[in-house]
Parts: sequence; structure tokens; C-alpha cells
Amino acid sequence: MNKDVIYIEPEDDITDIILKIENSKEKIVALVPPKKAGVFRSVVNIKLIAKAGKTADKTVVLVTVDPSITKLAAATRLPVAKNLQTAPSIPAMEDDTEDSTSEKTDLVEDEDEVEGDEEDDSGAELSKKDSKSSNKSKHKNAEEADEDEEVDDEEEDDEEEEEKPKKKEKKKKSDKGGLKNWIKSHKKTSAFAGVVFLGLIALVVWMFFFAPAVDITVSIKTDQKNFSENVTFTDKLEEENAEEGKFYLEQKKIEDTQKVEFEATGQKNIGEKAHGNIVVYKYFPISSSSAVQIDAGTRFTVSGLIFTTDSAVTLSYGGRGEGCENERNLPELIESGCRVTARVNVTAMEPGSKYNIAMQQSGWDTVAPVGAYSDKAMEGGTDNVVTVVQQSDIISAQDKIKSSKEEENKAKLYETIDDKYYIIDSSFEQNTSNVKATPATDEEVKEGVKPSVEMTTTASVYVIDKVKLEQFIDKKAELAEDQKIYDIKDIYVENMSHIAVGATTKLKAQYFIGPKLTESELVDKIKGRGLGDARREIADIYGVSDVTINKSYPWVMAIPNNSNKITIKFEVKDQDGNDINTDENESEDGNDSGESEAEEESEEKKE
Repeated sequence: MNKDVIYIEPEDDITDIILKIENSKEKIVALVPPKKAGVFRSVVNIKLIAKAGKTADKTVVLVTVDPSITKLAAATRLPVAKNLQTAPSIPAMEDDTEDSTSEKTDLVEDEDEVEGDEEDDSGAELSKKDSKSSNKSKHKNAEEADEDEEVDDEEEDDEEEEEKPKKKEKKKKSDKGGLKNWIKSHKKTSAFAGVVFLGLIALVVWMFFFAPAVDITVSIKTDQKNFSENVTFTDKLEEENAEEGKFYLEQKKIEDTQKVEFEATGQKNIGEKAHGNIVVYKYFPISSSSAVQIDAGTRFTVSGLIFTTDSAVTLSYGGRGEGCENERNLPELIESGCRVTARVNVTAMEPGSKYNIAMQQSGWDTVAPVGAYSDKAMEGGTDNVVTVVQQSDIISAQDKIKSSKEEENKAKLYETIDDKYYIIDSSFEQNTSNVKATPATDEEVKEGVKPSVEMTTTASVYVIDKVKLEQFIDKKAELAEDQKIYDIKDIYVENMSHIAVGATTKLKAQYFIGPKLTESELVDKIKGRGLGDARREIADIYGVSDVTINKSYPWVMAIPNNSNKITIKFEVKDQDGNDINTDENESEDGNDSGESEAEEESEEKKE
């Protein structure tokens, strides 16, 4: 006949041992205690083990050479074997023979004392010598009687066994009668005792059937993998084919109007502009007639100061040497030609007293094909320097908004994106538009006024459907059946800012894989088992790094059979022990429902 050998761990308690006996499929169960097992040092525990074997209709054998355990086993009539190859036997009780002999001796002495007392009462006249001889004869008779009693012991034992049930029945009847009489005479006390008894029963039922519950925390250590595959993107949902690596690229964005104050750094002189006039001249060939026109606004520069003409002026020559200013200067006339002059009013390009220059006979420069000089001083220029907004101030304010609000706008944008999408972080952009400065560029900033710029900030990012991306990575990664992806991070698309729809590019990411566990599967494995067995059952799963079982009350020694009393929480960590954000109790059903929802939404978008 086969036997089931169960090795007892030091941390196993009596409940764990009884459960192992009950769960054994063999009729003979051999228990092998460890070197230090306090549970086997108690006669009560040994009796419970023997009772569990009888209840389960199994023969329980202790495999040990420990004399203290053997002694307790003898008291409970539990078989013991020195090793797994030795035939088991029930150990003999110590001092059995001595006890029976001493009992018989005591009986003989008692009878002698009784007979001696009777002799003293009835025959006081006997002398001491007669009494000694009579005592000797009585001792002989007693010895002979003992021999007869030894012969008849078995018959008397049988008679006593038959009389015992009758005596017990009489005692029960008398006890029942006495109990009824006591209850009648102590009605209040008996009622209170009954309530207390029922309360104790209810307490025991609650403690062992309703109160037991456990919270189990399972720590899962994942393995990090790198992913890199060629993919293409489309802006049309109906063209998406995630299995082949063609994804629908959807852009998410938010707009926000923001305003920021800044310091104006521009300086502007708003005083009066200097004015005056200059003489312009032109040498024309004597033999031909011609004319030169100088437009209004033509610039004339002297000593780095710019003046512009207030009106147009024309220099013309009719030929034949008439109207020349140098007609009497024959050598000049012959060498340079006919000189024609005109006076034109000019105004300084900018305000300022520095334009109030004295007459300048030379040094004037212009783009016009004429010469120029001033024979009078310029006048009227004044200084009034004020602070104004310049373009660099506005650009600086724009950059300040973009840098200070970028993380804030990014967080706001990511909060609006549904969990069913993976965010391509490398595609995040922030642009500004509708920029309006107050005061405007080159305008004076009045005293007490703080310049500000208001603009619209647009934050945008591209996303990919999470379920479809996981399916693609799962297909390419070729995961084992007992593994699953817990998280995908650092999704990166090469050249995201320059990618064209339909172009092939590289999709990179990091993904974390671990054992495929669900709460329902673990509950079915461990419910009804001892705490030690349940902990080992879960800890033996590849990828499980730690198991913590918190019981509802100290007396709970086993996992409840009621699934509603078992709570399992998963803590998923990476290789460095950092937490991974993932759904705690995600099941296969949950994944299926997520896929169906994504498919339904895709159908709606197509319609």
C-alpha cells in the first residue's frame, strides 16, 4: 500500500499539520517532524493528530527516534517508526508491570487490615501469642486467596465490564433527575447560563467561520526590455493596421491665453528735430542740355548725422553755357562744365541737439548725383529722452512665458489625455501666437505704467492607442504564455518633428514584463490552505519576489474558503525596486474589454 510522506516545517502549526493530513490522498500518512518542533511536545497536539487521522479514515505514523515524542505517542496509541523503511508499531507504556503488581499488593494489605480489626473487636480475651499465630495463618490464607484471585481475574474483569454500562446508565438517570430538579429550583441562573452558552457558541462560530479574512500583498519584480522597430504613421483611422506596424497618429492639444509683465529697456529721444537748408549743385556738360531731380526725403549725411530733404528740387541746364554760375570762370567752365545750384530745406533724421551743427562747406554725402554744402547753421534740435518698448523686450517676454509655463502646460495637456493612449513625449511642442504688447513697440512707457505682453500658447503632443501598441510589442517580443507586459515607458519616435505622414521611422520604447497573475487564479490556488503553504505556493511562482499575508485576527491560521474574505494586491516593481504605475488587479477579462472598447470607438470614428 502506498504511503504519503509529509515533512513538517518548524513554522507549521497544528492547524497546518491537520490540513495536510486531511488533504492527503493516501490511506497511510507518515509525518516526519523536524529537529525542533514544539508542536510535537504537547500531548494535546498528539491527540489532535490521532483524532484527525481517525476522522479522515487514515493511519497516521510518526517517523522519529525522539524519546519524548515516542512517549507521547504511546499515551495516545499512535504508531511510531524509527525511519521510513522500518515497520511502524505502537510503543509500550513504561512501568505497566510494576503498576499492576503494586495494585494487587495494596489490595491484600487492605483485606488484612479489615480482618485484623474484626478479630480485635470480637476476641479481646485472646492473648498476644494466640493473636500472632492466628495472624500467621491469616497471611497464609491470604496468599492462597491471592492465587485463586489471579486465576479468576479474567472472569471478574468480564463481569465488571458488563456491570459498568449498567452503572453508567443508572448514574445518567440519577444525574438527569438531579439536573432537572436543579434547573427547576434555579430558573434565573439556568436561563442566564443558557444565554451565556449560546453566546459562546455564536462567538466561536463568528471567530472561526465569519471573522477570518486575509489581505495578501504580492510583490512582482519585472524584467526591463528595450524595443526598436520600424513603423509608419497615418492621419486616417481607416488606414491603421497596428499588427503590421502602421499606426493612426492622433494629435492632442490645448490652448491657453497668458499675460506677463516685463521691463522696457528701449530709449528714445522725443525732442524737436533740427532744421535748416543746404545748397545742392551739379556740373553739366556745356554742349548738351539735361536735368537732375532730387526727391523729397533724400538723405544727406555729414559727420554721421542724417538730414532729409523736405521737398523735391530739380537742377536743369539748357545748354550753350547759359545760366551757369561759373560762366565767368572760363577754366572751370571748360574743365568741369556748367555749374547749376539750388537751395533745399532739410530736417534732421532724429530729434536731438546734436543736429544743431554749424555750416559745413564740405563733407556732405548723398546717394543723389549732386554735391552739397551748408552755408548756414542748423537749429531747433532739442533733447527729451524717454523709455520705450522695443522688439527685443517683447521677444524676451515671449521666451519667459514659454520657459516658465512649458511644464505647467505640458502637465495640463497630459491630464486631458485618456489612459487608453500612450503619449509620444518626444513630439511635445509649445508655440505662441496672437502676440500683443502694451504699449506697442517703440511707444513711450508712461510713468507708473507696467508694460505687458499677452499671447496665446498652444501645447500639443501626439498619441498612439495603448492596446494596439501593446499588441504590436507583444507580437514582436514573442512573450511566453505565462508572461505579460506590465508597463511601457519612454516611447520615442526618431525625427518626430520632421516626420511625414506615411513615412517609415523608428519606434523605440522600454517595456517591463513579469508573470501573468490574476487575483482569481491565486485565490483558487490557496483558499482553505494553511498560511505557510499559501505563502510558499505564491512565492514559488517565477517573478514573485515577496509575499506578505496580513490576517484579520491572531487566531486565523489558514486561508478562508470564502473567496470574498481574501484580498490580493499586486505591487509591481522594476529591477531597481521602483514602483511601476499599472493597474493592480488587471485580469485577462479586463484586457479583452479594453480591446473591445477601443474597437467600438474606432468603428464610431469611421462612421
